[in-house]
Amino acid sequence: MNDQKAFNGNKNSANQERNIFDLTEIIGMLLRRKWLIILPVILVTAVTFGGSYLITPEYESSAIIYIGSPVKLSVDLQRLLGNASQGYHSPRDQQYELRSLQNEITSSPFIGRLASMLKLDQDPDLEKAAMGIKASQPEMDITQIKLYLLVKRLRDKISVSYAGKDQIKITVQSTDPFMARDMTQTLGEVFISEKMKQELGTVRLSQDFSYEQLAKYEKNLQDKIDARTNFEKEYMKNQLDNIVASDENRKAINSEIEGANIDIEEGKDEERRLIGLLSEAGLTSRILKLEESSDLRRLKSDMNDHLESVANLMLQYTWSAPEILNFNARLYRILRDIEDEHRKLVGQQFSDYDDNVKENLIELFNVRMELDVYYSKVNELTLALNDLRNKIEMIPEYQARLDQLDREIEAARDLRDKFREQQESSQISQALLRESKYKFIEPAKVPLAPFKPQRSKIIALGFLLGLVIGGSAVLLIEMFDKSFRKVDEVEKLVGIRVIGVIPHIESLKRMKIRK
Repeated sequence: MNDQKAFNGNKNSANQERNIFDLTEIIGMLLRRKWLIILPVILVTAVTFGGSYLITPEYESSAIIYIGSPVKLSVDLQRLLGNASQGYHSPRDQQYELRSLQNEITSSPFIGRLASMLKLDQDPDLEKAAMGIKASQPEMDITQIKLYLLVKRLRDKISVSYAGKDQIKITVQSTDPFMARDMTQTLGEVFISEKMKQELGTVRLSQDFSYEQLAKYEKNLQDKIDARTNFEKEYMKNQLDNIVASDENRKAINSEIEGANIDIEEGKDEERRLIGLLSEAGLTSRILKLEESSDLRRLKSDMNDHLESVANLMLQYTWSAPEILNFNARLYRILRDIEDEHRKLVGQQFSDYDDNVKENLIELFNVRMELDVYYSKVNELTLALNDLRNKIEMIPEYQARLDQLDREIEAARDLRDKFREQQESSQISQALLRESKYKFIEPAKVPLAPFKPQRSKIIALGFLLGLVIGGSAVLLIEMFDKSFRKVDEVEKLVGIRVIGVIPHIESLKRMKIRK
């Protein structure tokens, strides 16, 4: 039993080792089974070569067309119009232009004209396919269906590329060499015809360059001059006096704001004290409200309007100026009038309470009014101070804007002058009347040989495929071959040393055959 296990272990070890080939073994294996490689190579190569004749040949025809600019403007005018780099196109721009040309040449109008000129829409196969679509979608026009199918069929067969500076190459593929030539030449003619129409349209539009157009540039110049004048007036109106913009004046305003904030805190404390006293007298917060009279509402409105006017005063006068002092004096007069109105309304609405409670009520409503004034004053002063700071900071920007407007006026004047010079010297008219540059450099020709199929590549691929199949077959057969290749394999399998080896001599076998 143990001997049997040992024998099986040796056998597995021998099988694992024989799956590992060195270079000499691989060469010997390939020579020994060379027909397993040669036959698939020959067969697969022959099949691919024969199959290449079953592929429908396709022909390719090309035409080269020069595309020139129909309008030539002077360098100065191009520079002023922003077209100074008209002669240079980056690779990315070239790709976009090429894609535009591709889309234009393979568009429905182009292919429609191509089909009409070459009668491509009379193809029986196309007619049959169109009728099939018409049966499922009867609302569609048969002509549009044919055009759709033609565009879909031909778009992949037409390509556009650059052949040089201002030169494009139109290439068309077809199974008929004469059709490839005719389609290429016709597409080129359609392209030139459409470009000529566009050129003539450009010439007509450019010939409309007249005094009316020149007046537009005159108006543009005048508008910029007016804009500069209006901006300068606004700048002069908003220009601050040096004393108003001084640090001392701004410090005085800040001090007023800080004082108002202190008054707010003190007013809050006083309000809490008075509410406490009135609560002890039995008055709740719901009762501590005053029904406003028309006079009180008018006084409050006057006070709000008066507070809002401080912003304009601060941009014109310093905080210590008489105008500001008058502002504060009038504000306090309005406050006094409001206090008098409070006293009258408290006497009317709280007549059931004793004089001490009434005085506390009057004082509470006055404190609340003063708090409202302080809050509004702080808010208005802060906004006015920020506006003052912004105007001070805007002075350099105003000057920069004026300089920019001056540059725009100068540029507009130069543009107007250049158009006037062009009109006077007829340079634009001469450029527009120049002969068009669209023409064939290399017309389409009948291709002498198909570009597809490429039999040399097909044969090479068939040869490589045969090698892969043959090599795989040899490798698989060797992997599953259980015969012995070396003496060491026998010794490891049986566990006994080999005493001698009888060589395999082919010449002895041939000698026996001859006898």
